[in-house]
Amino acid sequence: MIDTKGSYLVDDYLEVADFWAWETDENLVLTYLSSGFTALTGLPFDEFLGRSRSQINKRDLDHDIWRKHHETLMRRQPFRRFRYPLEASSGEIRWFESSGIPHFDAEGQFVGYRGVARDVTEHVRDRARLTASNRETKLQQTLLAHIERVSRIGAWRWTYGEPHISMSDEIYRILGVTPGMPTTRDDATRSFAPRSRGAFDAAVTRAIREQVSFDLTLELDTPHRGRRWARVIGLPEVVDGRTTRLFGTFQDVTEQREQELEMRRLAMTDALTDTANRAAFNERLERVAARSAETGHGFMLCVADLNRFKQVNDQHGHDVGDQVLVRFASQFKADMPENWFFARMGGDEFAVLIGDGEAAIDLDDETARLKAAIERDIRVDAAGVAVHATGGFAVAPADGTDTQALMRRADLALYDAKNDADCHLRRFEFVMEQCFERRVLVMQSFREALDLGQIVPHYQPVVELATGQATGMEALARWQHPERGVLTAAQFADVFDDARMSIDLSRVMLERVCEDMAAWDRAGGKFGRVGINVTAAVLEQPGFALRVIETLGRHRLRPENLVIEITETMVINSAAAAITEQLQNLLEAGVQIALDDFGTGFSSLTHLKSLPFNILKIDKTFVDDMLRSAADQSIVRSLIGLGRDLGYTTVAEGIEHWAEAQMLRRLGCERGQGYLFHKPMPRQDIERLLGIQPEALPKAAAGGS
Repeated sequence: MIDTKGSYLVDDYLEVADFWAWETDENLVLTYLSSGFTALTGLPFDEFLGRSRSQINKRDLDHDIWRKHHETLMRRQPFRRFRYPLEASSGEIRWFESSGIPHFDAEGQFVGYRGVARDVTEHVRDRARLTASNRETKLQQTLLAHIERVSRIGAWRWTYGEPHISMSDEIYRILGVTPGMPTTRDDATRSFAPRSRGAFDAAVTRAIREQVSFDLTLELDTPHRGRRWARVIGLPEVVDGRTTRLFGTFQDVTEQREQELEMRRLAMTDALTDTANRAAFNERLERVAARSAETGHGFMLCVADLNRFKQVNDQHGHDVGDQVLVRFASQFKADMPENWFFARMGGDEFAVLIGDGEAAIDLDDETARLKAAIERDIRVDAAGVAVHATGGFAVAPADGTDTQALMRRADLALYDAKNDADCHLRRFEFVMEQCFERRVLVMQSFREALDLGQIVPHYQPVVELATGQATGMEALARWQHPERGVLTAAQFADVFDDARMSIDLSRVMLERVCEDMAAWDRAGGKFGRVGINVTAAVLEQPGFALRVIETLGRHRLRPENLVIEITETMVINSAAAAITEQLQNLLEAGVQIALDDFGTGFSSLTHLKSLPFNILKIDKTFVDDMLRSAADQSIVRSLIGLGRDLGYTTVAEGIEHWAEAQMLRRLGCERGQGYLFHKPMPRQDIERLLGIQPEALPKAAAGGS
């Protein structure tokens, strides 16, 4: 105690109470503090006694709080729980809560306030922390709600066995339902499309039973909002080994799903024709084949390509080629029944899948529709282009069930159809596979024959019809087979359809023919011009003309001694521009160019105008029938006259009878070749025909092939 003014208080009570007593005089100066003050606050009396509260307080309170408290004191009214901070000399901030009543003397004069106070610093701090925590919680809740709205994601939980499911407001908004409505699990799943509903129910059942999580992308059934998708994640809560609750998130992923679907559509679509591409076709084929295996219902697999498409690109440019592809795809899709699936496989290759494996197909009807669609001409009138397609197809399960085998067999049918100019569509037959296997064996054996030097030239002389004298010859490839003897080109014709093999064959033939000509030239033989047949693949090689000229130079041969023979059909079906450039380079170097089998291709006059050549060879088919057919005789007469007028040397092929030779001579044909004069013969026989003595030949050449 500092003063006896507090004698009305019970000292012992104040010693143990959690508050202290205080008194002020009429000027509101503290005159008394009970001993509990120091015990409870740790603050010294002398910093407070003899001073008013306004003098003690060094912290600024809210102006309104002080004003109202001051008004209360000036009106001499009681006050309760007035809270204020005090800053001790140590700088520590303490919070006090004070209550007081005014006192008056016998005359009614105000003599001061008496009251009690307590230290509420920890309470204020706890409250401040709680307030801050509440503010943080509210902020987090606000942010979470904002995140939910922005990311279109909400939370859900469902206690196993209870009817209702708890969902955040965002899920209600995603489902288009008023937030807060009591929702059962069945109510929630009704928002899913039927297939998705089944997937969700199965996932929930498994999560409860096996205590595993799930992550599903489900389609929502919201007709009034369009097609929508949601990602639903669920996790089990396990207590004492039992699943008690499921909880997770529900997110609107419609935009992401649409982007994924669009990306997949683009990945499965051919950009040029806006049809399915190879990846989409293969995926569909696997599905249909799987269903077909389950149901036993068959389907058809057709592959097709465009005839002469390469020539369209070369003659008219790739823009026109693209127009042809787009036109074909558009026409085909326009006539296509619903159970067909059409795709561009790449380049000018297309495929059609007929039937879905779930229902039977009428093979005859579908084949008729397919044939009609394949046969339609594809025209680009602005460029004057008209082409058509050829197709081959296989039928499952009759032609197999393995998808790769079916595709290969459809390709074999296409290959067979393209070898028949009058055929647009052909079904696979197992004999085609046998022929293919034989071709493969022939190709393998021929490759070995090339490496072993078994491919050699035989020579068929070309004679002057007026005198019968040989003026040159044509070199023809022969296979000296160790078991089957000498094989003609007809027995390994498949080789010429393989670009790599035909290129290697031409390289071997050019080298062997040049070696023979060089040997004959050194021996004084007069062999004239020697012709070599080449394929389109050979002529399309960059630098082919330079290689020919280099080979001639290396063997010290004159370019005019060599004739490069090409067929009209080969030019029609190939890169005419590239071939023309090669031929022009050869012609300018002095090499002779012969157009073989003339008259059997299309637009022959066009080729006479555009292709650089100086020898015209009339095809054997016209020679065979000209004695019996006035039409063929007129054709031969016209071809001979055309060649003479244009300055070409004319050679008739396949002459077998003297009467044919006589008529050709009367019609003005200069030269001919055929069995009437000479069959193709090996080098030794040609050397005897040329009168070359073996001893005159270089040792390396004598006694060779």
